[in-house]
Amino acid sequence: MNLNFPARFKATLLITVSAFLIAGCGGSDRVQPQSSSTVIEAPLENTNETAVGGVIVQGIDREGQFQSELIDGEDAWELAALADRTSGPEAIELRLNAVQQFIALQEFPDAETQTNFLVDAPLNPLQTARLSLYRGQIASALGQPDLALQYLLPLRYRSNLAQQDQIGLFQSLANAQLASGQRVDALVSLMKADELMANRIDQADLQLENQNQIVGLLATLSPPEQSLLAQSAARNGLPSNLVSGWTTFLPLIDMDEQARYEPLNRWAKTYATHPARADLLGNLPPPSLDLQSFQHVALLLPLTSPFGNAAQAFYDGFIESHNKDNNFNKPIVSLHDIGEDAGLTSFYYQSAMREGADFIVGPLGRSAVASLLGAESLPLPTLVLGDIGIDQSADNTYGISLSPELEAEQVAQRAFDNGHRQAAIFRSVSGNGRRAAEAFNRKWIELGGVVVTNKSFPESIDDYSRIIQQLLEVNQSISRERVLSAKLGVNLEFTPRRRNDIDMLFFAGDARQARLLVPQMRFFQAHDLPIYSTSKVFNGKTNPAVDADLDGIVFGDMGWMLNAALPFAAEPDSTSQTGETEDSTAIGTPQISTQLQTSIPPPAPKSPYQFSPLDRLYALGLESYHLIPRLYSMRQDQRQQYLGEAFGAKVRSDGNIIRLLDWATFDQGNIALLPSGAEQRIIESDPLQ
Repeated sequence: MNLNFPARFKATLLITVSAFLIAGCGGSDRVQPQSSSTVIEAPLENTNETAVGGVIVQGIDREGQFQSELIDGEDAWELAALADRTSGPEAIELRLNAVQQFIALQEFPDAETQTNFLVDAPLNPLQTARLSLYRGQIASALGQPDLALQYLLPLRYRSNLAQQDQIGLFQSLANAQLASGQRVDALVSLMKADELMANRIDQADLQLENQNQIVGLLATLSPPEQSLLAQSAARNGLPSNLVSGWTTFLPLIDMDEQARYEPLNRWAKTYATHPARADLLGNLPPPSLDLQSFQHVALLLPLTSPFGNAAQAFYDGFIESHNKDNNFNKPIVSLHDIGEDAGLTSFYYQSAMREGADFIVGPLGRSAVASLLGAESLPLPTLVLGDIGIDQSADNTYGISLSPELEAEQVAQRAFDNGHRQAAIFRSVSGNGRRAAEAFNRKWIELGGVVVTNKSFPESIDDYSRIIQQLLEVNQSISRERVLSAKLGVNLEFTPRRRNDIDMLFFAGDARQARLLVPQMRFFQAHDLPIYSTSKVFNGKTNPAVDADLDGIVFGDMGWMLNAALPFAAEPDSTSQTGETEDSTAIGTPQISTQLQTSIPPPAPKSPYQFSPLDRLYALGLESYHLIPRLYSMRQDQRQQYLGEAFGAKVRSDGNIIRLLDWATFDQGNIALLPSGAEQRIIESDPLQ
């Protein structure tokens, strides 16, 4: 795989330098190349001189005459000479630009020499980051990947770098990681670079080369490495469907055009937002996606109501997707605040129709949804933010929600697929707990499982131990011990036993309740009992100090939520990362700025609601925008699935959209993603250890 540093930095420079220039000054005793550049004594203020492809130096010479000189932006030595004759911030900028040009010309020893003049210079944060970037690129090109990683790794989340420099950072990082045998990390870096190149016409050729590197390197990974890649990509803030999209795209490349046409169509429908470019496959015609086109989408949302925060989060996600849509024919979006009176929903629906809407999204809230669906048949295709009942289904009506029923059904399927057959249900008395328990019970029996016991617990009491003992029948074990002790007239050494006729437990409660009840269940001998739950058991942000009590619980949630909550991987120390020894501080070895060593910020939040339950509503809006043109096709062919950045989905015949859950567990209080069928290996270990 050719990951040589591309000559992408041959960008023209446009810099106006106004400085007090004195010949021979620049803080260096080195022999300078001869130059015919004009010597400038004083700067000229408020000039409007510009040039393309060069650096203009202008000012007043010793004779009091105005002078102006154009330095070719491609001439690295001229930039270096000019930096020698300049002082202050301008000299630093010129020197950095000279280093950049030497790198573009692949004159790496000369570039390295120029960086040495900047070691003790008073750099600002951006200049410090640029210098570390260039030194990392030089080290990588000179066959020093460990040193390159020291410079480049701390820069991954430095957003102050220009986008072009960020692209160069991740590609150079991939070079160094690959040279160090870190193939998975190199792929993540290439995918980060690809993300930065997306939708940029000026980067089209470079992106195609980058994607060819991705598929070539991906083909060398084993299945365990591909699984590791998915987790590493998520931890680095990449979309949850990115890696699976690449791995399923890979086999298409080796097919002939006729054989891969239909599989490519299915792939494109499933991974509709994936960045893989069609020209990776040669001249194959673009796939037919069977998308519907709409001109005006109206959102009916209760912004001024008790659901206002949820409505705002959904709207923000929807508009984010709309703003990122580069389709020239994308629909206009209008917003209608329907308030808190559910009875007025039909009025706002008709108002949106009169304004020209041809697709309606909303309302939000069970009462408003019931009011709209119960009034009359809807004349426009409509996506309500709730569930569609059996008697409410219509050909042009769809529903999407965060309802516990659809999640509980998937939890039941997951547990059954993992070999469980004898279930216990432990549910909150709340409405959500009751609905989730009923859905799990119904689906479990439909699958052929047996619900051995189904018990509820109140929202808040002082002591749950009696309820838990009854659930696990530990109280019966204690009673038997007391009877036996009384008959024998001795005190027996005794460990209570839980019932042995259940092989899993479905917990229908929220995160707070789980933290209270799960440790007590394990105290009463349920430490080896697999526990499954819905997304309610996770509030969006981990707290290892208290969530360690939830270790081993298997639950489903949006990949959007799980990936954002993965623990941020702090960089290992330089010894473990690069294998450096004490000799690495010898004279001549460049040292990394302590400013970049002290703190490495985590990835920037992907939404304003990150780490809160409202982020699920944001993600719902984010993907609802992409689902709208696909709903009809997905309903007609229910084999079709959509795998978006936030979650996957499919459409049932009744119009309800099923959010396809990703799976996770808690491990030492942190989120740990579960590949398909892998949770059994995790929960068989004793969670108390």
